[in-house]
Amino acid sequence: MSVSLSGLVSGINVQQLISNLSAAYQQPIMVLESQQQSYQTTLSAWGTLQSSLSSLQSSMSSLQNLSSVNNRSVSLSNNNAATATVSANAATGSYSLSNIVLAQSQSIYSQDFSSASSGAVGTGTLQIQVGSGAVTNVAIGSSNNTLDGIASAINTANAGVNAAVVYDGTGYRLTLTGTGTGASSAFSVTTSGATGSLANLSYSSGSSGMTLSQAAQNAGVSINGLAVTSASNTISGAIPGVSLNLLQASGSTTLQVSASNSAFVGAVQSFTTAFNQTMGTINQLTAYNAQAGSGGPLLGDASVQGLRTQLLNLISGQGVGVASGSAYNSLGSVGLGLTSSGTISLNTSTLSTALNSDFNSVAGLFGQVGSTSNANVQYVGAGSSTQAGTYALNVSQAATQATVSGSAAVPTSGIAQNESLTISSGSSSVVVSLASGSSLATIVNTINDTLQQSGVTGLTASNQNGYLEIQSNAYGSAQSFSVVSNVAAGASGTGIGTSSLAASGTDVVGTVNAETTSGVGQNLTVTGPGNALGLQLQVMGSTTGNLGTVTVSQGLYQQMNSLLTQALNSQNGFVAAAQNGIASSINGLSAQITTLQQSASNQTSLLTQQFAAMQSQLSQLQSIGQYLNAFYSTGSSSSPTSG
Repeated sequence: MSVSLSGLVSGINVQQLISNLSAAYQQPIMVLESQQQSYQTTLSAWGTLQSSLSSLQSSMSSLQNLSSVNNRSVSLSNNNAATATVSANAATGSYSLSNIVLAQSQSIYSQDFSSASSGAVGTGTLQIQVGSGAVTNVAIGSSNNTLDGIASAINTANAGVNAAVVYDGTGYRLTLTGTGTGASSAFSVTTSGATGSLANLSYSSGSSGMTLSQAAQNAGVSINGLAVTSASNTISGAIPGVSLNLLQASGSTTLQVSASNSAFVGAVQSFTTAFNQTMGTINQLTAYNAQAGSGGPLLGDASVQGLRTQLLNLISGQGVGVASGSAYNSLGSVGLGLTSSGTISLNTSTLSTALNSDFNSVAGLFGQVGSTSNANVQYVGAGSSTQAGTYALNVSQAATQATVSGSAAVPTSGIAQNESLTISSGSSSVVVSLASGSSLATIVNTINDTLQQSGVTGLTASNQNGYLEIQSNAYGSAQSFSVVSNVAAGASGTGIGTSSLAASGTDVVGTVNAETTSGVGQNLTVTGPGNALGLQLQVMGSTTGNLGTVTVSQGLYQQMNSLLTQALNSQNGFVAAAQNGIASSINGLSAQITTLQQSASNQTSLLTQQFAAMQSQLSQLQSIGQYLNAFYSTGSSSSPTSG
C-alpha cells in the first residue's frame, strides 16, 4: 500500500493566500482614507478662504482714516528759495513770495588772547540776558578764569548762548552765539566785580568790549505784497494750512496750493484690487465645471454664498449715515461698480470729480466721518461701538483755562519799584524779576521770555485792557498754577499782590442724545450706554445749552470690517466653525482607520501563525508518510514466495 502526503504541502501558496486576505482587510481602510482625503481638501479650501478674507480685512485699513488723508498738494517754482508743506482742506490758490530775509542769531567775539587754556583772563561775574528775559549770572573764579574755562562755565549755565574759543591765526578769541534766532533772541553781556580782562567780555548796545559779528534778526517774506515776519525761518499760519521754510535770502518764488486726490484714489484702488482677489478666490472655491461634472470644494456651502452676497451688497447699497441731500450717497455714485463676474470696477475720473466737489461726503462713504451743525463743535473721532446717525449735543459747562489777573491796572508810566513775581506750575517754580519803570508790554515780554527760558511753556502772560493776565494755554481741570508778588497789590505795581493767587481750569460737561459723557479740557467723549458710545467731540467757546447736532456716517470700512470680523471670529465665526467640524471628522476617521489597521494587522498575524502551524503539521504527516512508504516497500520485497 502506498501513502503520499507531499502534494498536500506543495499545493498551497501560503504567502499569496495571506497577501490576498490582508488586501481584503485593507478595503474598508482605503474607503475611509479616501473620505479623509476629501475632508482634507475641503479643510484646505477653508484655510485658503480664511487667508483671503484676512488679507482683504488688512488691506481695508487704508480706508479707515480716509477723511484725514491730505487732499492738497503744494508746489513752488523755485525750490531753492523755500520749501513748503500743506495740510488737508487748505484753501487752493497761488501766492507770490519775494524779498525773503533769513532769520539770524546774534554772534559776538572778543579781543585776541595768547592762550586758550592758560593765562588768567580775570575773575568776577558775567551777566547774560537774552531779550527781556531773566539775567543769568556766570561766576568766574581762579579755577575757571582761562578762555576755555569761561566758555565751559557759560555753556554749563544754559544762559541762552553757546560759547566757543576760536583761533584766528594770530590769537584766541571767545565767541558767543545765541541759541535762538529772531530779534527777540538778541542778548547782552555785562560784568560785575570784574578784574583783569574779564571786563572786556561785555557787550550791549551802548557799550561794548566784544564785537558784534552778526545781529539777531527776524525772518521775513512778502506774500502777495504783504510783509510777514517770524523769529525763525519757518513761517506757519500766514497762508492758512501752509507751512513755509525759507531757504534763500533775497529769493523769490511762486507757491501753488492745488487739490490733490492721489492718496485717496490710491487707497481705494488698493482696496479694489484686494476685494477682487478675494472674490476671485470665493468664485474659484465655489465654481461648478459642467464639462467635468465636478465643482469646487466649497460648492453649495450656504455660509460662503451668504458672505459673498453680503460683500457685494455693501458695494451696491446706499451709504449709511450719509448727509441727506448729498449727491454722493452710494459707492456707485463715486465710480465704484459691480461687474458681471462678481468683482468691482473703479472709475478713478468719477471718484476724483466727486472728491473735488464734496470731499467730506465722499470720505463718509468709505470711512467713519462726522460733521457738526455748530462751528464751535468739532468732530474728533468715534469708537468701534459708535453707530451711524444724528445726535443732539447739550453742554451744561464749557471748558475754561486757568487764569490769574491783577487786581489793579498797571500804571501807564510803568511800575513804581522793582518787583519779583513767583510763578509756580506743577513741580516748577519761576522767579520773574521786573525793573522799576517797566511798562505793561515790557512786563508781559519779560514774563513770557523767562517762562520760555525756564522750560515752563504751558503759561502765557498778556495785556488785558491794561491789566496783567497770566493764563494756561490748555483747557481743563488739569491746568493749575499760582502767582505771588513781593509788592502789595495797591502799590502801583503789577496788581498781583503778596497773597498767592491760585487758578484752575474746568472741563467741559454735557450729554449727547442724553447719553453720559466724560470731559477732559475741551474734549468730550460719550461713555454711553447708547448708539453714540465712543463718539469724541471738541467743544470750543463759552456757550452752553443746545449746541446743535453731530452726524456720523458709517462708511464701507466699518461695515465690511464688522462683517469680516464676525466671519473670522475664532470662537463663533462660521469659518472657524466649518474648520472645527471638518477637523473633528478627520480625527474621527483617523481613529477608525487606526482601529481597522490594528485589526487587519492582528488578523494577518493570526493567519500567519495558523498557516505556520498547519505547515508544521503537514510536514510531520509527510515525514510519517515517507516512513510508511519506505516501511511497506521494504516489507514487500522480503516476503516468501508461496509454493
